[in-house]
Amino acid sequence: MEEKALIVSCVEYYSFLKNIPANKVFQSFQQASIIAMILESNQNFPDMDLGFYAGMIDGIIAMESDADENDYAHYKERTAVISQVVSMLAKKHHLDPVEACQMYYASHTGEMVSEDSTGYYQKIPSDILALVEAE
Repeated sequence: MEEKALIVSCVEYYSFLKNIPANKVFQSFQQASIIAMILESNQNFPDMDLGFYAGMIDGIIAMESDADENDYAHYKERTAVISQVVSMLAKKHHLDPVEACQMYYASHTGEMVSEDSTGYYQKIPSDILALVEAE
């Protein structure tokens, strides 16, 4: 899997599993050096699925237990849109995958897209990119 897509997929899937906003998951992954571990693991185990990465991450950090509520159910939709936004950011600003993800998830827009209740995940990638760029 391409690096940007892998990072976004892991962040969004973990957000879904733990019922935590994706921007908070990304921040936690950065602080605990999980991003580098994900990318390195992908080189060693390129055919592994998101369940593998979620289990690996749980073995390293414990953010919260799996929640009964499902406030972040649209992770698949967010993953598709965010992967495109991150790719556009990387191309436009000549960023590597981690830098592009950092730019996105650190933005207020990234915070808004992380919350299903805002409906931002339904926006088209170019609109989300424009919002990030406007910050």
